[in-house]
Amino acid sequence: MRLEPLEPRERLERQILMSEAIDILLVDDEARNLDALEAILSSPDYRLWRAQSADQALLALLQHDFAVIVLDIRMPDINGFELAQMIKQRKKNQHIPIIFLTAYLQDEKDVLEGYGAGAVDYLSKPLNPQILRSKVGVFVDLFRKTRELARLNEKMESEIEERVAQVRAALQEKEILLKEVHHRVKNNMQIISSLLSLQANRAGDNDTVQRLQAVRDRVHSMALVHEKLYQSDDFAHVEMADYTRSLMGDLLQAYAGALPDVALDLDLEPAALPVDLAIPFGLIVNELATNALKHAFQGRSRGEIHIRLHHEGAGRIHFRFADDGRGFAEPLEWERVHSFGLRLVRMLTQQVAGKLEVSNERGTAFDLTFNMARAAPRAEKGDTAVL
Repeated sequence: MRLEPLEPRERLERQILMSEAIDILLVDDEARNLDALEAILSSPDYRLWRAQSADQALLALLQHDFAVIVLDIRMPDINGFELAQMIKQRKKNQHIPIIFLTAYLQDEKDVLEGYGAGAVDYLSKPLNPQILRSKVGVFVDLFRKTRELARLNEKMESEIEERVAQVRAALQEKEILLKEVHHRVKNNMQIISSLLSLQANRAGDNDTVQRLQAVRDRVHSMALVHEKLYQSDDFAHVEMADYTRSLMGDLLQAYAGALPDVALDLDLEPAALPVDLAIPFGLIVNELATNALKHAFQGRSRGEIHIRLHHEGAGRIHFRFADDGRGFAEPLEWERVHSFGLRLVRMLTQQVAGKLEVSNERGTAFDLTFNMARAAPRAEKGDTAVL
């Protein structure tokens, strides 16, 4: 991976950060020992802070962020081990390395106690200046790199938050735009549907009226898809159970004056289809419903329509539309069908890459199966009653 060069401002910030003096805490109850430590560690890169008691050390820790603590073990009242434990009790201080200084040889118990209290190293007096400077330098470098990493993380988090805010704003703008598009498409289709209804009312012959009403119903079925999208927070999918209920309610109301008493039985599982499947599926439901309402119950006072929408597993949907009407006079042969509505159903079935079976006992039943995810359109040959 190629490293990008730092921007001038970033270089300046990093230079300032890396050149800033680092705070180091020296703790010893004897002033002459502190003087000696200062002489060894004196550097323009360090700010050395002195503490001659535990209280002074704890107060300094409240006021500054130290890279390392050099702590004498033998101190009155509170020794170095006890002070180290007190320092580590505060979460902010738990990461600060402590170098213990001792004037006498430690046994294994003392060493373990020191490490248990939070020590990272031991140095024996008299001190070797080069070793002390080297060990302190290691922790100072680590402190600088840790602080630089924290700065970079903070900057990265800030940039990510800013980018997320921009994406959210763009997404919200897109959602508003899509909502407006669906709203306008729905309104335009409703206007077309109303114009077709007006034209049908003025038509002189029954055949023209039926043709105009059929076109109106198809336009309405597509407009209803956009209405559901407009009302939803998901602009990519349409809940077809809700859609089917709404469409059937609208069709029953539209044909109420010319219909017998039709009982509607709905058994619908939730099924959210992508828009490119929802529109042809909605047209299929519309064609089957209008065909049944117009022809299935002629000469009868009552009728029944049963609609089932279920998941079959593996992403497949089974849709069944059945009526108890008079059915077809002869077995249905798709190649010889003259009804535009049924021919449209066949074409739409191919568009959703589905399979349509028709039974003609005790009325008519259409069974459609297809995948919820779009597959390549296909046409099957063989039994003419199966698409």
